[in-house]
Amino acid sequence: MLHGIALRYFVEVARCGSLGAAAENLQVAVSAISRQIAKLEQETGTLLFERQARGMVLTEAGELLAAHARRALLDAELVLREISAHYGNVNDIVRLASTDGFTHAFLPDVMRVYHQQYPTTRFTLECGNPEQVQHWVSTGEADIGLSFAVEHTPGLNLVLQHAAPVCALLRPGHPLAGQEELSLEDLARYPLAILERGNTVRQLLEWSFSAQGKVFSPLLSSGHSSTLHRFAAHTDTIALGSRLAIHGLPECSKLLAKNIDEPLLQQRQLQLMIMQDRRLPPAVSQFLQLLQQQLHTALES
Repeated sequence: MLHGIALRYFVEVARCGSLGAAAENLQVAVSAISRQIAKLEQETGTLLFERQARGMVLTEAGELLAAHARRALLDAELVLREISAHYGNVNDIVRLASTDGFTHAFLPDVMRVYHQQYPTTRFTLECGNPEQVQHWVSTGEADIGLSFAVEHTPGLNLVLQHAAPVCALLRPGHPLAGQEELSLEDLARYPLAILERGNTVRQLLEWSFSAQGKVFSPLLSSGHSSTLHRFAAHTDTIALGSRLAIHGLPECSKLLAKNIDEPLLQQRQLQLMIMQDRRLPPAVSQFLQLLQQQLHTALES
């Protein structure tokens, strides 16, 4: 029989990649966690982790159990919240994960709208690259993920998927401001500002330049899209990103978003995701519905 405490220990080891880190986070002895992992492996009749020099890595069987364990623990947490709410103890929380462009204005604005109706709900917001956002949602560390990506990751349910081509963002007085559409040749003639490596925009642009034998060397690289936008707003630098990234930002409201005539840059998609087969808490479900509505409005504007 799979016990809750064993599953909790197992999931934490899978998340951390080591017994020591899991023990520190859970504030229990390493030996206690090791015993529970051994019991699970005895009950399942197979190894759940490969013990490697770089840490504990899930086996194929371990991956299957981890997917079940994460949902089971989240379901148990949901039941506890429902019981607590029944007795008047409201403890709603919505855990969000997104790529950088949504964190400056779009998501804070949606949270503000939700807060006005449900003032006791708490929020957490983690910012990372697309792979991190997908990982946080698939492991249950985040309830809802919002990112730009190229591919769909197994284990996730895409609530919304919409084409989101990479755009060129430039100031109204830029020499290219009068063109309806830009080419890679246009981009190569001006300094570029782009997010650091690990970002979908960066990946697609490097592929595009490489395919045409062009050298890609941005003037400005940063982990924060707001830095790129502000720099582009006051120089002839072209920022690469999304219309949604400047949505609601007063200092960037005058930036022009130009389409780029390059097939690879059309492959990017906006993805709103939750864990596959997970039963969402009411607050998370309500916020997800509002988020969908706000995204549809922003995408149509």
